[in-house]
Amino acid sequence: MKLLWSKTLETERLLLHKTEEKDLKVLWEILCIENVSKYYLTTKINYNWEDEKKWQYKKLQEAANPDIFRWTIELKDSNKVIWQVDITENSDFNDIEIRDIGRFIDPNYQGKWYAYEAAYEILKYMFLEVGIKSIKTSAAIDNPSSRKLMEKLWFKRLDGTKFTKYTLLDNEIEAYRYELTKKDFIWQL
Repeated sequence: MKLLWSKTLETERLLLHKTEEKDLKVLWEILCIENVSKYYLTTKINYNWEDEKKWQYKKLQEAANPDIFRWTIELKDSNKVIWQVDITENSDFNDIEIRDIGRFIDPNYQGKWYAYEAAYEILKYMFLEVGIKSIKTSAAIDNPSSRKLMEKLWFKRLDGTKFTKYTLLDNEIEAYRYELTKKDFIWQL
């Protein structure tokens, strides 16, 4: 695996770039939307920007680490920030090559294929340039849009489920586990 950071990527409609200071408050505002954070947050969020900003600025410090892959996704025609994707080591698995995907999108931009378009470009980068061998991730059973995205991107559902405690929900939520290997992804190209 090559530690290449979050290289700027581009699709027909989207610009994917390393998260910058100008993005932090906009991304936080998206995370403050209950339907967005419900299946994303596994840590506390402050609903006051002054309280939250130290945690958001920590993301900029993390960006100096070459094994952090975090993109802010914006619309090319308007520079509107609509999404963030993180790919990190997955603590559920022992293989350091295996990464986990965390993502959240502004609900006003769901259903327009932006998530698929950006995720496809990120997967190409991670498999073909960074050289990872597989990605294992999960999607809450109660979150059909996340599950559908995984399946459109050729992730295979693994046997068994896992339970995750999301910050805004009272109970642990059952999630399907997914995997996509480099071999299976390249076969789809």
